[in-house]
Amino acid sequence: MKLRLLKCKVTNASVDWITCTASTKSSREGLWSVGQRLLHRRKAEGEHATAWHAHGYSGWSDGSVTLGNRRDGCILRLGGQEAGNEWVECLAASENCTRLDLAVDCKLETPVLRLSRDIYRDAGHVPPLRGRKPKRHLIVSGDGGSTVYIGARASESFGRVYDKGIEQKVSQAGLWWRWELELKGETAYNEALRLKAVDDHRVLLMAKVAHWFRTRTMHSYTSTDIHSCLQNSRTPTSSDRQLRWLAQGVRPTVLSLIERVGRDRVLFALGIPPQSAVSPTVPLTTVQECA
Repeated sequence: MKLRLLKCKVTNASVDWITCTASTKSSREGLWSVGQRLLHRRKAEGEHATAWHAHGYSGWSDGSVTLGNRRDGCILRLGGQEAGNEWVECLAASENCTRLDLAVDCKLETPVLRLSRDIYRDAGHVPPLRGRKPKRHLIVSGDGGSTVYIGARASESFGRVYDKGIEQKVSQAGLWWRWELELKGETAYNEALRLKAVDDHRVLLMAKVAHWFRTRTMHSYTSTDIHSCLQNSRTPTSSDRQLRWLAQGVRPTVLSLIERVGRDRVLFALGIPPQSAVSPTVPLTTVQECA
């Protein structure tokens, strides 16, 4: 069966959802602090969180940021733009990543109305992976939009392609397609670590999503356009890299030291007067209630 490449311009490649958890005291404090900072910032921007409860966790959610705790740990879940902007810090503060969604947006000059239908049809003719063909499902809506699902929702990898332009009501049918890959469990954690290890995760992300759909449906977007979403993006500065190093390499040690010897001694060792430091955004008693 011949590979079908969609000729398009890749306009976005990002982490669209991430769920991270932490169980040890120092990691819970770090993850909780990240979550509270994001909730406070979004509240200042007009987004108000409401009480949230799920899977034994209790906390707050404003739709894009969800933060909760339970006796054995804390959870932070980010969606949409918050996931795209803050996933590295969320991952660095946590001990595990239980879900990771990757999204690639492709825009066309001329519409391809039957893309989801063609993917659905051709996925049925792809040789089985590991002895079985992936499940597939097609939904066509009355407004002209359509979505094709590939794989089992309960598995560690599940894909969907849908007409984003129709979903957002911003373009005619067939011009803006989104390719999404939903990863869970160990697959999500390992892929998150791979993405975090590179300077610019978007090229690796695009290649991952393209390969996943290619091997299961024989459809993908053109690899020749894989750098197009980087043309107008900001190049990470030395300050960005240093802050990322602090978040990923230094923060766990600092939190562990604070737990063992106290905040003031750690600040003194860093040459920061305790009275000039910003107070933690989460009271220790709040995190200790998780234990």
